[in-house]
Amino acid sequence: MSRASAVGSTRSSGVPFAFSHEIDGEVVVQDLTAWDGEVEEMDAVESEWLDHASRAGISGAVTEFGDGVNLGRETQEHLATEWSAKAEEADIERIAFVSDGIKAHAVSANLDVSQEIQTFNSLSAAVAWANEA
Repeated sequence: MSRASAVGSTRSSGVPFAFSHEIDGEVVVQDLTAWDGEVEEMDAVESEWLDHASRAGISGAVTEFGDGVNLGRETQEHLATEWSAKAEEADIERIAFVSDGIKAHAVSANLDVSQEIQTFNSLSAAVAWANEA
């Protein structure tokens, strides 16, 4: 039996791609595998993530990226600024990023946060690590 529970799956005006947030134990798991890296589209996604990550009992966060995400300069600057601030506001202990290749490493390298950060190739390994907090 899975401990994960879906808490949001959104595709609305202003968000032209599917994304989801699930709770697995004490971790919010964000699926951004359909995101292409356009930062103008992220306000609703980031707001929903913060709502879930700020809940009592949540101590970690995992974000999974797909092969189609473009991590250009504008995207990396946005992530460094916005995601760093939201991670601090959420008051979580661990952050994990999942992707094939170096995309997860590129995102983690640009965050300026007090939380422990790790990158993974496996979603299940990332969730297990984040739940150890």
